[in-house]
Amino acid sequence: MYVRSLSRLLAVVCLALFAVGCVTTREITITARPDDALISIDGQNQGPGPITHKFEFHGDQEQHVVAATRVGYKDQSVPLTRSFAESSLLLEMRPQSRRVTFIVNPVPAVIRVDGKALSPVPSSRLSVELEFTADAKGTWTHHTVSADAPNWQSIERTVNWTDPSPEYSLALGTLHKDLSIVTNPAGAQVMLNGQSVGPSPVKLKDVAFPVDPSSGKFIPQRVVISKPGYDPLNATVNWDEGKSDYVVNIPPKTKTVRIITDPPGGEVAIPGQAISRDASGTTSAKLAFVPTDDKGTLPVFSAAVTKKTADTEWYPKELPIAWDAGQAEYSVILKEIRTKPVPLILPKAVRTDDGWRIEASKLNVLAMKDVTEPADREQPTHITDLPKGTIIDSLAISPDGSQLLFTTLSGESTALRSQIQLLKSDGSGGATVFGEENALSLTPTFTPDGAQILFSSNRAGRRLSIWQMSAVGEAGVTQLTGGEENALWPAVDSEPRPRLFYTALVDGLAQPRLYMTRLGTTTRTDLSRSGGMQPHINPKGDKIVFCSVNEKNGKRQILMMPDRGGPAASLGDPDSDEYDAVWSMDGGKIAFASNRGKDEETGKNYDIWVIDLAHPDHAIQVTQNGSWDDRPAWDPSGRALYFRSNRGGEWGIWKIAIPALGESSKQSSH
Repeated sequence: MYVRSLSRLLAVVCLALFAVGCVTTREITITARPDDALISIDGQNQGPGPITHKFEFHGDQEQHVVAATRVGYKDQSVPLTRSFAESSLLLEMRPQSRRVTFIVNPVPAVIRVDGKALSPVPSSRLSVELEFTADAKGTWTHHTVSADAPNWQSIERTVNWTDPSPEYSLALGTLHKDLSIVTNPAGAQVMLNGQSVGPSPVKLKDVAFPVDPSSGKFIPQRVVISKPGYDPLNATVNWDEGKSDYVVNIPPKTKTVRIITDPPGGEVAIPGQAISRDASGTTSAKLAFVPTDDKGTLPVFSAAVTKKTADTEWYPKELPIAWDAGQAEYSVILKEIRTKPVPLILPKAVRTDDGWRIEASKLNVLAMKDVTEPADREQPTHITDLPKGTIIDSLAISPDGSQLLFTTLSGESTALRSQIQLLKSDGSGGATVFGEENALSLTPTFTPDGAQILFSSNRAGRRLSIWQMSAVGEAGVTQLTGGEENALWPAVDSEPRPRLFYTALVDGLAQPRLYMTRLGTTTRTDLSRSGGMQPHINPKGDKIVFCSVNEKNGKRQILMMPDRGGPAASLGDPDSDEYDAVWSMDGGKIAFASNRGKDEETGKNYDIWVIDLAHPDHAIQVTQNGSWDDRPAWDPSGRALYFRSNRGGEWGIWKIAIPALGESSKQSSH
């Protein structure tokens, strides 16, 4: 009974003690990192660890505060309660930190802290949290921040814990370098960015090379170098990866002179200078005018101009060539013998035992080297610019006057070849070449509407036939005639069902014949049983003009007959050789070639003449140069003629205005 009562008493005591709190003791060893940090317990400094301390806890809610402090680290505190059951406690302290902002100008840059880039791309503004610590003596650590951008001087700054502002401005610097400028020749005045820096050689210290912020590229430094007798030299100096030494060669004044001789092809020699010649025969030379003294006096070159051939000799001439404000073209007129022989190839119809065939007849004909007409006459215009030695055969003008059609000949004997060429009637632009490369194509002409070209060609065999092709580049070539004959000089009228007029060399006939056939049919009409060549139908379509050989004297004469054949009337001078008769666009005039005139140098030679059918007994002499002029073709205006001429010593196509009928001094009658 006693024991039971004692037990009850103890239980009551324990319950009472529990009500006021049982005491729990914990022995804990406290350390800090860094290990020299000062440790405090419940605000009482205990010094640096390790510290072993007994903690008493009188209840679950009671706590003791263990703290560590050290310069350069954030204070660290840990509350301990009865529930802490460990025998040791480590206070891990964190370094101090600041959030700092870096501002870069004038352009974005790559920002690095202690060598490590904060971002892979350039930035103008960037913020980052940085940690700072202090050593045992209280000396704080620091960070090195840098910014760099292409073509700018990098900047570097130190970031300290104690800095008053968290913002750091990083201004990129301008690159500088020393400059040495040497000129050849020496002594030239040098200006840098508009400021004179003296005569060369010059040495400049610490020259800034700023960058254009918008482009990121260096702004070139402008250099102007000047010296008497030389053109000012404008140049620029860039950063060039820090290059310092520059040598500037000042070029002398130079010009390429073109010396045009009249006539072309004169020989030009300039002592000590290289001479070149282009396809037209014009001489060129590049001359350097190096000053002869410090005053800038420029030299004067002397060109010797001569021309001599097996047939003719020109007087030599000296041509002084000074700087002349850069003049590039010089003309020299050489006095020479007025005439020269010029090769001519004529397609000649030859009748053999095997029939008619076309062969090359080669001869030399005289030409006047002077291309002009007498001073009181209209002067011609040279239309073509062909390679030297080109031989032109026949020509024609499109009905609208915009295009010129002609043939050029080459080859020998039966190997005669030709090309048909089309170009603008003013001679501008390049020529379009028609026809087969190895064929003989002759006497091209336009249809009245200008849409088609008719020509004679042996492209399908050994004989010449009449063919038709587009004048505007459409594909296809149509053969209009065939058979065992050679067909030449096609002409088409403007009827709704066009008629084709042409010359035929029929093997069974001794003379060329004139035929007419309607296009698209196989029937034809023999218009002149006495023979004829070069038929041309008038615009009205009722008359044909042609030429025929006079059996009495063997000379060609101009004849006219009705479009369906019949008696022919003579229009020309029976004592002269006359051919190439063509109608004007209004049908009122006929132009032709005739040797009825006489030149004091060449004697009887071929010129262009015109007959006004209102006054058929009088003819107007259009050309009077002394050269071989033939193949007239009317300008659609009726006021000018195109023609072939060897004037000047080369075959070309020319254009000349027609004098008025009333100029009696230039008329000839028969």
